[in-house]
Amino acid sequence: PARRSWPSRRPARPAAARPAVGPEVAGAAEGRLTLRYFDARGVAETARVLLAVAGADWEDHRYPITFGTPGDFKTIQREEFEEDRASGKMDVAMGKVPVLDVGGFSLPQSKAIERYLAARFGLMGSTPEEAAWVDAVAEHVRDISDAYAKKGIFFMKDAEKKKEIEDKWFGEELPEMMGRLEGALPSKVGGFAVGDKVSYADVLIFRQLKDSYGDREAAALAPGCPKLLAIAEKVGGLKPVSSWLESRPKTMF
Repeated sequence: PARRSWPSRRPARPAAARPAVGPEVAGAAEGRLTLRYFDARGVAETARVLLAVAGADWEDHRYPITFGTPGDFKTIQREEFEEDRASGKMDVAMGKVPVLDVGGFSLPQSKAIERYLAARFGLMGSTPEEAAWVDAVAEHVRDISDAYAKKGIFFMKDAEKKKEIEDKWFGEELPEMMGRLEGALPSKVGGFAVGDKVSYADVLIFRQLKDSYGDREAAALAPGCPKLLAIAEKVGGLKPVSSWLESRPKTMF
């Protein structure tokens, strides 16, 4: 199986390399964190970036996937995943991934995993009100992601139609939606969506701007969303995040 291990957060690091996160909360389940997903970024990548921001000790367990016909998802093969699903290891997740394991605790659903990691590693703000705002910004970002996903661009075979939809999305719809998100951010401190330290909301904005669509999205937003771009640059500039982006496996999606 494809597994990657990442070092513990305990060894000392230079102060400049330390991400701006709070301490791991007391009472959390003990044991090494293992994130199980396919060998792809997909819906597990935000959790991986959160783990990088936190400097967590974790294992990146990737189920290999191959295609009988390149790019044709009807011909996908995933033997180890199917074996684990047949054995009952996926029952907690209704037969799906991602799944986060720590000690005797297993958690399904990508958004539940993200929120758990954010709470565990101090990425939900410093007060109940900030935590609520982090959650609200997360839902704003999800609304934007869902709007794009509904267009079905990833699986679209008609190149001309795909270009037409993408041009409208990046040229009109996305800038308008992100402009509204820019205006909704509560933080008055530059480089942060909520409060005065890195949060789950910042990671989601980074993923949306810099790690989902690519440079085309950032270029479309540059004139009207300086706060969002500053947040994305700050998160992407954290040493643990840049190290993860450089070292993670290169995958198709």
